[in-house]
Amino acid sequence: MSFKSYALHPQPDGTLALDDPQPLVFSGKQGLIARFVRSDPRRAGEPWRLCPGELHALAFPDTLIRDRAIFFEQVVEAGLELQWLQSVQGVSTARTEMMFSFSPVKVVRSLASLVIAPPTSDCVYTEGLELEGGVLAPNGSWHWGRPHLALGGVVLQPAGGAKTLVAGR
Repeated sequence: MSFKSYALHPQPDGTLALDDPQPLVFSGKQGLIARFVRSDPRRAGEPWRLCPGELHALAFPDTLIRDRAIFFEQVVEAGLELQWLQSVQGVSTARTEMMFSFSPVKVVRSLASLVIAPPTSDCVYTEGLELEGGVLAPNGSWHWGRPHLALGGVVLQPAGGAKTLVAGR
C-alpha cells in the first residue's frame, strides 16, 4: 500500500496542487498504528478514531504539521489514482482491526506537478484492514492480515439521506 502525506496548495481555479510527498508507513513494528497502540493502550483497546492530524503527529512528532493531507496512491492503466484519507477507526486486542475511510479525488494533472480537484460529493469508501499485533500482543509482527469478515463497504450520502452499500470480496 502506498500512503503519502502531501502539502496542499489551493489554486485560483479551485483545484489543489500537491507537493512535498512524504511516504507514510502504517504497518510494521515502527508503523503509525503500532506507535499509536503502544503509546496509548487504554484508548487503543476501546473503539477509537484517528484523524489525519493525529496520524501526522505520529509520523512527524517533532514538527508542526499544517495544510497537509494523506492520500492512498495507486497506479492503474489510466494513470495515477488518489484516495483522500478521512479517518482510521479501529479497536486493538491481540490484533488491530481497522476501517480506513477515503474520499475519491480526480487527478487533473500528474506530469510536472500533481493537481487534483477536491471531492465533489459526499461519497466515502471504506476498507477493512487488520494488523497482526495489538494491545494484547505488542511484540507481534504488525504485518497486514486478512480482516475476519472480508467485506468492503461504500457509504453514499445523497441529498435525501445516507445509504450504505456493502459488497463481499
